[in-house]
Amino acid sequence: MAPRAPLGLVWESPLASGSLYYTEVEGLLQAYEQQVGQALQPGERGKVALKINTRGRAGLGTPLQLIRALIEALELRGYERDSIFIVDYSAYDLREAGVMPPLSESAAQFEGCPVLALDSEQYYDPDWFYDSPLPPALQQEPQLISEARGATELAEGAQGRKSFLPKPLLFEVDFWINLAVGVDDPALGIDGVLANATLWNVSNSRRFLVNQATASAAVAEIAAIPELEERLLLNFVSLERYQFIAGPYFNSIYSRSEPRLWMSRDPVALDRMLYDRINVRRVLEGFSEIEPLPRQLPFAASLGLGELDPDRIRVQPVPLPESGVRVRPPPVAPAPEPVELPEEKSWLRRVAPW
Repeated sequence: MAPRAPLGLVWESPLASGSLYYTEVEGLLQAYEQQVGQALQPGERGKVALKINTRGRAGLGTPLQLIRALIEALELRGYERDSIFIVDYSAYDLREAGVMPPLSESAAQFEGCPVLALDSEQYYDPDWFYDSPLPPALQQEPQLISEARGATELAEGAQGRKSFLPKPLLFEVDFWINLAVGVDDPALGIDGVLANATLWNVSNSRRFLVNQATASAAVAEIAAIPELEERLLLNFVSLERYQFIAGPYFNSIYSRSEPRLWMSRDPVALDRMLYDRINVRRVLEGFSEIEPLPRQLPFAASLGLGELDPDRIRVQPVPLPESGVRVRPPPVAPAPEPVELPEEKSWLRRVAPW
């Protein structure tokens, strides 16, 4: 199993203008490898997973270019594309975000990597679940009226109180990486790193969003499940786009962008940094702060999952190399198509432009 980085340590890389993320991701992974004294490489299972967030769809999902950059970095470390799983809950959201191909295409792949939509119920294990006395939600994605249906066999068998865990992340991968998005949420306070690794990773999770107390307890307790937590190697947060109010779904008016990319083993530290940043932005824009501190953060910290105190969080800059960064090429205007003039208008060729 890959070694773990220390809690409380957050690596931060600037994002170059027009960045394709390749250089920044490689620099961050090298910083991790230097810290733990070992290079990432395939282990006995030979597979790895990227848990992304497409809840905000194309407007506020995990940047596609960040996914591509991590795929390439993992390829350089020995993983084949067909052994790099892209995981998220909703097939509908994955399609809307451009990760999963349309229904007309049979193969669920993202540029050669298998895409696992957990709501297909192919990837949950009936023997592994988080048990809670809360009643089940009517359906996980209520906005998809066309897909509405009765309770599934899985939920019936579990009597509606079990949230099943994703089997691939438990038993099939050497490790998994969490690619979160920062946005406010009425029930969670902050929908960030902890939420993406927990609520948006299990079945029947909408029942926890009734209020902040139930949601926070579920987030912290699921995050502490040893078999899930021990394979979570790193968390990434891109500030290319985050949202400070009107979440959890995308609203461009309240979205902001900063050229920063964070990476850490510590989900509590990253969520605390997101919380502080979002509150600063809310005050600057004339809105009230998110108060009190989202309960899942002290709950998770009390379970030993991370550092909550800002004085115990150490941000380590990872500068961009002087040799340059891979960026998007500037758009090039297409050359005009040559126009063939009829013989009777050949005199136009002899007219000099002004």
